[in-house]
Amino acid sequence: MKVIDWKLELENGVYDKSVGIKILKLAGDAGFSTYLTEVAPGVAINGHYHRHGDEHYHIVSGRGEMRLVDVATGAARTHAVAEQSSFVVPANTQHQLSNTGAAPLVLMFSCPASHLADDRHFL
Repeated sequence: MKVIDWKLELENGVYDKSVGIKILKLAGDAGFSTYLTEVAPGVAINGHYHRHGDEHYHIVSGRGEMRLVDVATGAARTHAVAEQSSFVVPANTQHQLSNTGAAPLVLMFSCPASHLADDRHFL
């Protein structure tokens, strides 16, 4: 069993310039993996969507907003999220998470590995 110190490992995480955050893989394989990230106060992840598979989110600390846009219809909605919030973003839904608080927004997300590679699309 490998025990991971989130804070230490995230400081050394890989910066993903296309979405603007550091990402740390915690566990999983190509089919489905769990990652940890931190969004600084006032920062928004670049909006994007995936054609295949859902993304599961779990807010560890902080608060923010998740903007969702249905790629097919253009229907948009925004949800407030905070510590202990969990939600699922379905495939073909553009999503953009913003930190609206004064502290870092720390979250875990789980998805197919392809969401961080070839199945990430920007409008």
